[in-house]
Amino acid sequence: MKLLLNPPKIRLLATAFVLFALSSSSLYAVDEPQKLKQIVEKSDVEKVAGSVDTTVTKGPPDEYGRTTPRSSTLGLARALDEMDFETAVHYLDLRNLPFTMDEADGPDLARKLLIVAGRSMIVDYEAISDDPDGHADDGLPSYRDRITTVKTSEGLVDILMQRVPRGDGVFIWKLSNATVAMIPELNKEFGYGPIGDKLSLVFPHFYVMGLELWQWAMMLVLLVAGYIFAYVITWLLFKLITLYRKERLVRAEKFINGPLRILIMVLFFRSTFDLIAPTLVARALFEARTFLIIAAVWVMLGFVDLIMYGIAERMKKQGHADAVVLLRPATTIIKLTLIFIGIVSWLDNVGYEVTTLVAGLGIGGLAVAFAAQRTLENLIGSITIYSSQPVHVGDFCRFGNTLGVVEEIGLRATQLRTLERTVVHIPNAKFSTDIIENLTQRDKILYRTRLRLSLQTTAKQMQDVLAGIRQLIKDNEHIDEESSRARFLDFGEYAQEIELYVYIKTRDFVEYLEHREDINLKIANIIESSGTRLVVPTRTTYFEGMNSLASNQH
Repeated sequence: MKLLLNPPKIRLLATAFVLFALSSSSLYAVDEPQKLKQIVEKSDVEKVAGSVDTTVTKGPPDEYGRTTPRSSTLGLARALDEMDFETAVHYLDLRNLPFTMDEADGPDLARKLLIVAGRSMIVDYEAISDDPDGHADDGLPSYRDRITTVKTSEGLVDILMQRVPRGDGVFIWKLSNATVAMIPELNKEFGYGPIGDKLSLVFPHFYVMGLELWQWAMMLVLLVAGYIFAYVITWLLFKLITLYRKERLVRAEKFINGPLRILIMVLFFRSTFDLIAPTLVARALFEARTFLIIAAVWVMLGFVDLIMYGIAERMKKQGHADAVVLLRPATTIIKLTLIFIGIVSWLDNVGYEVTTLVAGLGIGGLAVAFAAQRTLENLIGSITIYSSQPVHVGDFCRFGNTLGVVEEIGLRATQLRTLERTVVHIPNAKFSTDIIENLTQRDKILYRTRLRLSLQTTAKQMQDVLAGIRQLIKDNEHIDEESSRARFLDFGEYAQEIELYVYIKTRDFVEYLEHREDINLKIANIIESSGTRLVVPTRTTYFEGMNSLASNQH
């Protein structure tokens, strides 16, 4: 309450409540909940005090600075802030009070005013008149000025300053006797309450950052009670989960005993927060839902981890372990989005204008996206590769003129190990759009070649060779007989040609080479047994004017 009147301590209180605040509720003194920023700005005593004209007097200077409504209000605020209730009495009009009250009650009334002000009053000091005559057009008598309005259960109540005689012919401003007379009733509604009143009698009237010792003690008790309550709830919840799943889930336990427990603790504290009779500053801070937003965001982040972990495990079981790498950037993007929403929500609750901020961030995001266009293309390319899965790690493939084994599919590029044992990094944007030939996914491998027999090969010899090769195809269990063939193709310039199509039933390239070698050796035996031979084209060149003859084989 007094902290509404002293901005340095307001900021200290705000800092303290950031550490301890776990609740929020509605403000009673205004029609709508006030933002913390609004309360601090309206209650900035020192800023306004610097602009007060204290030189305007009608007689001897007043030692308490009660020459204008604003200066008197500021003086009262300082006295209450310093808990100097004896000095604060000089700002109260104690004349003509009800018979149940007298001037001896002045310090007690000042203390109650401190409590009531802290819990119900928001004072905009700049709106208070700094003229010795007060406001002339406020609809009130000329000797009265309104400093604020309190919303009570029975309606709005004006808090008034009143011009009264000082005793030496000089008029000064004090808190009106009508307002002073209402302090006990206001204290019943905005005071500490039955529990707070009893505890305030037990603890000394000593303030720490705007709260009395009993309020700090009560806050500690509520925090401990909230933790115990949250611990019991989360313990029971985890026991139910383990009974259902028949196994101990480490990640679920971490989530339940971490962010979920804190969230339950926050909600418990929010529901019991009024027991400590918080000030308006505390309420405004809790209206910002600082710890509620932190706890809620933490819970959502933990929930995202649980979901992504479950998806990753399912993908591994389905044989898509390679695609798990995509979950990392997706998880990061989701988490950053949640954190951003939490920050924007907190700033909005505090009272800052976030529309301009969001618009600026949107434009900035577009600029960043444009600058990172190539990176985003590669990221989208990686998503395309993982979703369509044209290749997997370990696949032997051809990309353009590059032939090699896929070693890694990263977020930016895909890594290939070539036959020369070099490593090629292909950007995912290019890898996902160009033609990829996946050789590993072949159900069988084609062995295609031409056998060139001597031009002197007879028809009988050709028939024997063809029959031997066809029998080889039929008898070899590693050859797909239905898809394979051997045909006498043509009479070439240098040889008689046989075209051989053999599909070897394997996906492994090394195994394919072994079967191909075996087939070649058996075909060589068949040709040798038939009495003919394989030939290599020759070319004879005669050089004019020379007796030498060069014979080159190709």
